[in-house]
Amino acid sequence: MIMIFVSSLNENVKLADRIEKELNSKNYDTKIVNLVELDLPMYDTKKEQNDGIPQKALDLAKQMEEAQGYIFVSPEYNFSAPPVLLNMIAWISRIGDNFRVLFALKKIQLATHSGANGVDFLNTFRNQLTKLGAIVMPRDIITSYTVTIEKESLERILDQYYLLLKE
Repeated sequence: MIMIFVSSLNENVKLADRIEKELNSKNYDTKIVNLVELDLPMYDTKKEQNDGIPQKALDLAKQMEEAQGYIFVSPEYNFSAPPVLLNMIAWISRIGDNFRVLFALKKIQLATHSGANGVDFLNTFRNQLTKLGAIVMPRDIITSYTVTIEKESLERILDQYYLLLKE
């Protein structure tokens, strides 16, 4: 299964749906996880000490463990990743002795719909994922209000991603 994480609403959800539709048309098993709708509480150590790790985070980590790879669809927030995405990583990083197994050698495709071009998000998040041991595809899916991605380009990017998953 390929998990598609969406870190906002509106245009990034549309992009995630388009990616999922393309993958499903080729019989790839996918699951969209909208991190906004997941509604994890904001991470802090006091909350963890008092309430423990939310069941939603534990369930998500289990799904991630079983997934072949991930696609992150996210806008750029203040030249970086949105808080909802970083918050999810903060929670799952508290699970088990080595949360990096959720990222180590996982194949990841990045996608963004941003007001500008999302390059700062892509670069900062790629750096974080690489430090966590993930294998991040070199080509990104980028759309904005003025730039769309052609169907053929999307197909090529996703086909290359799937070839990497099969290795």
